[in-house]
Amino acid sequence: MSQPGPIPTEYTAIMTGEPFLHFELKIVAQMRLKGLSSSEIRELVKADNSFQHKTTKSIARVLKAVLRRLDVLDDRLVELCAHGNLSSSRIVTLFAIAKTNLLFFEFLEEVFREKCALGNTPLTAKDVRIFFTQKSQQSPLVANWSEGTVRKLRQVYLKTMIDSGLVIPDEPVSAPIIDEELYEHLKAIGEYRFLAALTGGM
Repeated sequence: MSQPGPIPTEYTAIMTGEPFLHFELKIVAQMRLKGLSSSEIRELVKADNSFQHKTTKSIARVLKAVLRRLDVLDDRLVELCAHGNLSSSRIVTLFAIAKTNLLFFEFLEEVFREKCALGNTPLTAKDVRIFFTQKSQQSPLVANWSEGTVRKLRQVYLKTMIDSGLVIPDEPVSAPIIDEELYEHLKAIGEYRFLAALTGGM
């Protein structure tokens, strides 16, 4: 069984232009299951405007993001993304983001996980702001990002959590109910760290 690779070791601000993209990842996952290569997917998406984006620049940027995310999914996760229920496909999308973005993974671990463990508080814009403030104190790279970049990242991180269905504005955060098949598969491929981040576990 092939397994997703390691999480990148450096922080990146790339999510300023790469939000949740669940719809787009689902489309390319379906194409991958049909046997299309990455180059064939690129050609088909551009020819058919499968993402329904208005500009070729936007299509190219999103294609780059979703193909990167697709590449960290094993065959079963690609299948669950393409044809699983809404909850499972959203969690697979979130997993793909976390596996390609160290900073976002740490956000899940340090912010969302704590909220799940507490079980009685919402995840707010203030929580996201505090996270980035702490990271700027810990990382010279993050400290050198412009105020505009950090502001955009804060917005994208919070919207990503809302789009994933894991956060409902102004409502207390609780651990999601993960479909048993997806949960057991993530365990089987050793993704305990991701599962702990989502469930508030150790």
